[in-house]
Amino acid sequence: MKTTTVMVQVAGKSYQLSGNEEAAYFQRLADIADRRLRETALQNPLLDPEACAVAAALSLTDELMKSQQLASKLREELEGQKKDQLDET
Repeated sequence: MKTTTVMVQVAGKSYQLSGNEEAAYFQRLADIADRRLRETALQNPLLDPEACAVAAALSLTDELMKSQQLASKLREELEGQKKDQLDET
């Protein structure tokens, strides 16, 4: 696989990202991180930049975990439906 390297902006700073994904994927990651940092800073204007970054990271991690739990639940339901269909035949 070809490695892609791209420069992105997050919180006014440039970062170089590399990996097997397309450049647009890395840009989307940076856009999401930047937006979450700005939202967190607006909601918590007294936070210093490091605390703001930690709060944003925890918020994104919370979303990730909830999404993973939902995906797992939906997979289990789908497997149950497949099993029910096989039992009916």
